[in-house]
Amino acid sequence: MDIIEILLLNNLILILVGAYTMYKYGEKRYESAVLDTILLHHEGRLTYKAYMESGVEMLDIQIAPMED
Repeated sequence: MDIIEILLLNNLILILVGAYTMYKYGEKRYESAVLDTILLHHEGRLTYKAYMESGVEMLDIQIAPMED
């Protein structure tokens, strides 16, 4: 193996590790966001309204601030 092949293999490994890390991080953040949404709705702080606009279904979401 010459130096070019070693560098290309190294870059490929780094790209694959980075892609996997980004995927797992995004998956964890999505799960966290879903749990936060459920808790906000359970507490009554999250309200939403579905409506149609130009033939497209839209969703208006409101989050009330925390009470002290």
